[in-house]
Amino acid sequence: MIHPRRDAVSFRPLVNLPRLSTPSLRADALAGLTVAVFAVPQAMAYAALAGLPPVHGLYAAVAMSIVAAFWGSSPYLNTGPTNTAALLTAASLAPFAASSSGILDLVFTFMILVGAIRITMGLLRLGWLVRFVPEPAFLGFMSAAEILIALGQMHQFFELPTPQAPSTLLRMGEVFSALPQSNPRAVLIGVLVVGVLVVFDKFSKRFPVALASILLVTLAAIALESTRFGAPVSLVRDIAPIPHGLPALVLGPLRFDLIFAMLPGALAVAAIGLIEAVSIGQSLALKKKAQINFNQEFFGQGVSQIASAVCGGLPGSGSFSRSALIERSGGQTALANIFFGVFTALALWLFPTLLEQIPLAALAGLLFFTGLKMLDLAAIKRVWMTSRADFGVLALTFAVTFFGKIEWGFFAGVVAAMAVFLNRARDLQIFELVPRKETTRFEELSYLPDSRHERSDVVALALHGDLFFGLANELREQLNEIARLQNPMFIVVRMRRARSVDYSCWKAIFDFAEAFQGNGGVLILTGVRHELRGVIEDAGMKNVLPTECIVNPTGSAWQAFETGLERVAGRLEPDAELSSAWREYFDKRQLEASVSH
Repeated sequence: MIHPRRDAVSFRPLVNLPRLSTPSLRADALAGLTVAVFAVPQAMAYAALAGLPPVHGLYAAVAMSIVAAFWGSSPYLNTGPTNTAALLTAASLAPFAASSSGILDLVFTFMILVGAIRITMGLLRLGWLVRFVPEPAFLGFMSAAEILIALGQMHQFFELPTPQAPSTLLRMGEVFSALPQSNPRAVLIGVLVVGVLVVFDKFSKRFPVALASILLVTLAAIALESTRFGAPVSLVRDIAPIPHGLPALVLGPLRFDLIFAMLPGALAVAAIGLIEAVSIGQSLALKKKAQINFNQEFFGQGVSQIASAVCGGLPGSGSFSRSALIERSGGQTALANIFFGVFTALALWLFPTLLEQIPLAALAGLLFFTGLKMLDLAAIKRVWMTSRADFGVLALTFAVTFFGKIEWGFFAGVVAAMAVFLNRARDLQIFELVPRKETTRFEELSYLPDSRHERSDVVALALHGDLFFGLANELREQLNEIARLQNPMFIVVRMRRARSVDYSCWKAIFDFAEAFQGNGGVLILTGVRHELRGVIEDAGMKNVLPTECIVNPTGSAWQAFETGLERVAGRLEPDAELSSAWREYFDKRQLEASVSH
């Protein structure tokens, strides 16, 4: 839960930075260097996944990690290019690529839009929205995205032309039909990368296996260059050369004509990236018994997107693997992520020629392995074992993401989860309160209007849960049915456990109270909180529910309800017809009152 005094956004950089010391600076520098060694090939692969020259992944890693560390909330969260953000970017911009002069112009406008959405959400303090993101929808989206990532670069793995079909299955069909034309050298390199990653993955937490595999196949590609085995493989420099030094600033042009068309995709990237960032930051904060400010993190993530756009990067968010490695490598403050950005920039400055020699098939192999490795089958199984309805939400999200439009998959899952929730919440929780024999306590019984009831002028009910519009008609019908079948003079409703009541349910109560009063009955509401009592007064229903028919809650759980029954007892006629349980209750109360006097 967000602390009410810690949810404001600060514009000061490094607002949560503790007092520094030489040991902490040394630890942060070592952690930043460690993660930079691991992340350089990963960032280049994510840029290729987004349809950009690989160097733009490094630009994004430098800009986002430094800026998000300055204005974020989590000391461990590493922000930069991610597989899902890259995949969503490629899918969102694909419809505009044919009519655009360049993909980089589209990415710039797209990133400014993503950053603006995240900054706005932070400034409006919308961090609480993260709590309403259903886990099955997020898991279904991520599962489909990981498979799409694994399969999406297969044409690079075999060095085939980029498939042009509109759907995933058709694109995969194009790739498989063209397999006879694949480049044996590229296939060998891709298989070698995957093989090294599979065999040595268990050492990846202590050794940069991904970087080592990329270096190994790069050397192998150079060695194969002098042989007659297959055609030469495509390298990073064939897409675009790696410029020496840091990126030049990019300022537009902004494609205002495409902003509304890009909005759905930008919302998807912004929302999913924020969920990733906050969930990663929160899990690491819990581990360290710390707190994060969701709104500050939203703001920091937004500013980092703007910085990445200006530096020629691509959209991104928090990376779980890099963030966890920052923490495991001994990082202690946000400076670890700043050091990460600095060391990544040094790689651009010192080794551009070596980066240009990396085969594209090697990056495709890295993406293939990463996508399948991050597929969490155990979590999917837990959802299946826990709830079939939630698994249905997961399956729907997966299907829309995988077979339909990826930018709509997540939102389809959220809507489906809300439908499941409304279906679960649509059963009205109404109980009959019956006095227990030989006591002054009550038991709650599920109310069944068609069951046999002993005729009584007093009926007591309890309403539980959130009374929202989906329950209004059932509430009205149940109350009317109770009045028709039992024909009581008094109905006492305990509302202490009704957490909220919306307008539709209030109207149902008002309509019943008015009709019940017209037939000579009295409705008494007990445990009505002060803010709810104000609703009755503002609605002009004091003539139907006057002050004596409303009892505010007190310290004791049942005191307000018993006060309501005392008011009933004071108005009961001597010849009132009561059930045996209620007759015994009122007799006992009357006896206790006479003894106390």
